[in-house]
Order: sequence, then C-alpha cells, then structure tokens
Amino acid sequence: MRNYKIIGAFIALSAILSGCAQTEFDAPKMEDQVKWTTTHTISQFIAEYASDKGDIFPVRPNSGTANLYSVDTISRAGSIVITGRVTSEDVAGNIYKNVTLQDTISGDAIKISVDAGSMSGIYPTGQLISIKCNGLAIGKYAELYQLGIVYYNNDTDSKKKGYEPGRIPYSFLTTIVQAYGMPEPNKLKVDTMTIAQITASPNSIHSRLVCIKNAYFTGNEKGAPLTSSAKIFAPTTNGVGYPQSRDITDGTGTVAIATSEYAKFAKQTLPTITNVGNITAIVGWYHDKSTYAGSWQLTIRSLDDLGKGFEAFHATIK
Repeated sequence: MRNYKIIGAFIALSAILSGCAQTEFDAPKMEDQVKWTTTHTISQFIAEYASDKGDIFPVRPNSGTANLYSVDTISRAGSIVITGRVTSEDVAGNIYKNVTLQDTISGDAIKISVDAGSMSGIYPTGQLISIKCNGLAIGKYAELYQLGIVYYNNDTDSKKKGYEPGRIPYSFLTTIVQAYGMPEPNKLKVDTMTIAQITASPNSIHSRLVCIKNAYFTGNEKGAPLTSSAKIFAPTTNGVGYPQSRDITDGTGTVAIATSEYAKFAKQTLPTITNVGNITAIVGWYHDKSTYAGSWQLTIRSLDDLGKGFEAFHATIK
C-alpha cells in the first residue's frame, strides 16, 4: 500500500511540475496580442522625421555638400509607429544584419539596421510587424535612408569618421517590435518595373521589392566584359567585403545586381545570356562620395529570385 501511495504522490507531483513548465514557457498566442496603432506610413514617417542634413554633427566629411550621410533623432514623446511586412531574407547570406520593411498601404519600404544575424528566423519574409520608432534615428547611409540608432564611426580612415545611422541592438529591438499572425509572403507587393523606370525614379523607390521581366545577365561588370573565371556572382574581395556588381539588362537599360562574397551562391556561375526571364530584387542605392553620381544596386535574396525563364539555369545547379 505504501508503494502505491509513493507512486501516486510522484505522479501528482510530476503533473504539477509539468503544469508549471507548460504555463511558464508557452509563448503568447498571436491572436491574443493587441495590435499597435499605426501612426505613419513609411513615406509619411521619412517625410516628417528625416531631413537633408540631419540634426547630429559632424557628418562624414567626404559627403561634401551632398549630405550623403545624415542622422536625425526621433522624439521619445508620444507614439510613433510604422507597420509593414518583411520583404528581406538572409538565409542565403546575401543580406546581413538588416531587415527590409514594406508598408502595407503604400508599398514604400525602408531598411532597418539591426545588430544581429539570422533575422529571417525571427521575422520571416511576409511577416507583419509594427515598430515603435521612439528613441531611434532615421538617416542616410550613402544616401539611402535607413532606420537605426545614432552611431559615430570612429574609423582610422579620417574620410569615414562621423555620425551615421547605426545598428539597433537586438535586445532593444525585441522591445519595440510587435509581430502579428503567421508570415504571408503572398501578401507582399512586388512592383513590376523596367530597368529604365527604376533608374529614372526618385529616392522613394529605395528598398522596394521589384520584378524586372525579360531580363538577363550580360556577362559584364559596370559595362566591362568579365573574364571566364570571373563569371560568378561574387569573387572574393580578400576580406574587404564590398558587394560585387554583375550587370543585367531588359533592353530598356542596364543595372547592377550586387552580391556579397559571403552569400551561399557567391561562387555560382552566372546564368548565360540565353537565360531570359523574371528577376525579383530589393532596390538599393549607393552614393558615398560627392565626386561621382552614385549607383543603383539591386539585391537578390537568393537564387529563388531568378524566376520564370531561369528554369534551365536552376536545372544546372540542382
């Protein structure tokens, strides 16, 4: 009888402990969360809080009078909330320590600089999120707006010293982001545009997700033919880390696809000019010196962004 009592007590205790563990570690249900009130679309947010020169000085000296780098602090008072769906994906390694957010109303987008990798494991493509921007900073990095924090670059190169938008610490990010429901990539807005339309657009197109039809890789870099050994997405830079440019065209113009040497597909041979089809990419811009005009740089998230028309290319890499 004593043994039965001991066994019964042990089962009861286990049930209690199991119940406590269940209660303590269960994540809150998404449907139970109260959705934050959105105060600004992304375009409204940039228009209200970003200025040409910023409110923090000194900016990087190589900007000259072009104001290519800037930082504007965002008020801690009131409530400043933007909402959108995540368009970026860093699984393939071509996007690093940032998340791109697309406005659910306007389709405008903004790059969010985060001091953490593997962000797709937390905020997957298509995930709907809200961000409380109070206390953050909005600024230009090489003339492309991004959301971050105030950061002073104390590089040994005097031309790189100065304030710029820096990466948001992950521990802080988790306190200012609210995610809703499951990711829904099918709800993303993908603008179909020609290369001519992209390169003629104002900066409101920066960080947007676009699809270029009837496009192909020319085998050139900035107009110059690549050697046969260089016809891969991104040869090594020996640790310098700048993205490699590979030209594409759709007949209306030419633009660069920029790829990191750390991308999983960096050493993959480029599609040939016979592979013509749809290329989906995030629109980027880079203008770090007033001595030149700047350049458009498109980023594919993975080789899956080479869509209809690239079936033969995909067949060669499987």
